[in-house]
Amino acid sequence: MIKKLIIIIVAAVGLIAAAIFIYRYQILQYTAETLIRKRLPNYVRINNIRFDFSKGEVVLSGFKILNPPEFSKEYLMEIEKISCRYKMRGKTILDGPEFSGPAMTGAVLDIERLGDGKLNLLEAETMIEGRSPAKAAPGHKEGEGSPAKASGNKRLAASVKLPETFMIKNAKVIFTDRLTTAKPSVITFENINAELTLKMDEYHSRVLAVNSAGEGYVNGDSGQVVKWTVALNPTAPRLTMSSRLEVSGVAITPFEPYYDKYSPLVFKAGRFSGLLIFDFDNGVIGSSDELRLSDLKFFVKQGYENATFWETTVPDLVKYFTSPYGEIIFDFKIKGEMADPKFYLGPKSKEAIISMAVDKISAAIQKGTESPGGAPKNDIGKAKQYIDLFKGLIKN
Repeated sequence: MIKKLIIIIVAAVGLIAAAIFIYRYQILQYTAETLIRKRLPNYVRINNIRFDFSKGEVVLSGFKILNPPEFSKEYLMEIEKISCRYKMRGKTILDGPEFSGPAMTGAVLDIERLGDGKLNLLEAETMIEGRSPAKAAPGHKEGEGSPAKASGNKRLAASVKLPETFMIKNAKVIFTDRLTTAKPSVITFENINAELTLKMDEYHSRVLAVNSAGEGYVNGDSGQVVKWTVALNPTAPRLTMSSRLEVSGVAITPFEPYYDKYSPLVFKAGRFSGLLIFDFDNGVIGSSDELRLSDLKFFVKQGYENATFWETTVPDLVKYFTSPYGEIIFDFKIKGEMADPKFYLGPKSKEAIISMAVDKISAAIQKGTESPGGAPKNDIGKAKQYIDLFKGLIKN
């Protein structure tokens, strides 16, 4: 009896071993997928997880991050496919994997600002870090993780080695702004190919630094190209970021909600190219920009305070800012708090203003000297006004 029982046990073990060998990839797939889904944050969704054990590759399909409440879209980000290579860090899958060479294909990021100024990217940071006051335990600071949570994150970080650099292919960013006008302003960046670097904390629960370099098309138009390098410090209390944007052939009019209040001109058409530098230090902006404007159709705003003072026509004014190549060159600086920035002329714009001021002053003086009996008081006063305005324009 004992002999038969041993034979049965050995046969059963053999069958189980054979089944494990035959279905080993399916078992590993199920084990790995179960572990991954169990550790996913509650704001992340994944449609499918596929391991190719022969190639050492894992593919996530339908990766989604939920949008915070109040915003119009269900998801803040959707990624068609994330693929990367992997290898096991030990002898079993329980020792954890190490990932490398990640690539994201077909990502769509929906950035939205509400009428009250709330930005879903900032609200998502609160959601991701779990800083909800309603969930804070008594005597526990808002945003402070519990020992159990910290312990769990530490175990996750110890078992999984994540890469810092991601390749982004054929991505899209949608900016929906409900703050600037009654009708939402929508601008898209499409066909984006870029490199994204994320530096995480030791628990993989907080982003410490973000860097990106890439290019894409404005509103999907291949003639409107934007290239950028951006470095963001998300740990700062207020926006802290350095960015360099090289733009080529970008249409002006879609950006009207952002420049209209500062511009003396109303643009009906036109394109701009050039270099835009935006640096933010805890909400304080320091920007130095140079634009080349072409194919312009515009008119001076009625009531613009300096339009009648200069007593010059728009074509005459444009003449001073036009390069030998027929482009209008305009450079400027922006300084101060984001809520109340100050605009200043750049060196090339100052040079154009100086040329115009000299011509106007000379014309006023010439007119006076040619008048019988010397320069009338009104011409002398006009010249003095030009000089005072000129000083005010170039003092910064």
